[in-house]
Amino acid sequence: MNHRPRIGITTGAEKDWQPGGIAYESYATSVLGGGGQPVRLDAGGRGREQLLTRALDGLLFTGGWDIDLRAYPNPMELKAELPGERMARGQMRVEPDRDRYELPLAQAALESGIPVLGICRGCQLLYVALGGHLILDIASELQTSIRHPSLPEPERLSSRHALRIVPGTRLAAILPPEAYPVTNSRHHQAVRPDAGLPAMVAAVCPVDGVVEAIEIPGRPFVIGVQWHPEHPKDPEVREAHQPLFVAFVNACR
Repeated sequence: MNHRPRIGITTGAEKDWQPGGIAYESYATSVLGGGGQPVRLDAGGRGREQLLTRALDGLLFTGGWDIDLRAYPNPMELKAELPGERMARGQMRVEPDRDRYELPLAQAALESGIPVLGICRGCQLLYVALGGHLILDIASELQTSIRHPSLPEPERLSSRHALRIVPGTRLAAILPPEAYPVTNSRHHQAVRPDAGLPAMVAAVCPVDGVVEAIEIPGRPFVIGVQWHPEHPKDPEVREAHQPLFVAFVNACR
C-alpha cells in the first residue's frame, strides 16, 4: 500500500474552514491530488507544536487575513504610531487566534526541518516567523500600476499579473520559469526583503519587484508563494500548479 504523507493544513475560525467548507476543501483537494493525506489543524493545537511536527510529515500554512503586528516575534519599528493605528491605516484585517497558534507552529516546523509550504498569508507567516517584516499595504506604500489584491466585491475574482520565477531556485526546478509567466494574485501585503534572513527571493512580479515567492536553501523543502495555486475559482491556475503540491508531498515522504 502506498503511504500518503500526513500533511497538516492550518485553518481559521470561519465556517469556510470547517470540513466541507470551500476554503479548507480547496487546500485539502490539492494535497490529495499531490498524493498526500490532509490533516485539518486549528487553534486547538496551540501549545502542541513539537507534538504536531513529530506526528505530521509536512505542514501547509494557508491563506487568510493579515498577521497582527502585536504578534510579530521581531516587532516592526512604528515610530510614534501604535500598532492598532498602523494596522487601521494599512486597512489590515487580523486573525489573532490564528497568529497565536500558527506562528509558534511555523517556528517549530522551521526548527525541526519538516517540509513546509506556505500560501499567501502562509508565505508571509513563514517570513514573519523567521523574524522578517512585511510591506503592510502594497497600494499605499509602493508606486505600482499592478493590482495585487483580488477584484472588488461581489465577485472577488483573482487579479492577474506577470511573474518571474528566479532561475536556479528549487521553485524553478518545480515550476519552470518559461512555463509560468503569469500568476493569479489575491494579496495586499508582501515580504519586505532582508538579506540578513535565511529566506531568499524565489519569484517576483517583474513590473514592480514585489516578492511573489521565498524559499530557504539547504532545507528539504521550505517554500512560500504569494499566489493561490489551490484557488477553486481559478481552475486553470489550479491545474497548472499541481506540480507544486506533488513536489511538496514527495518531499514529505
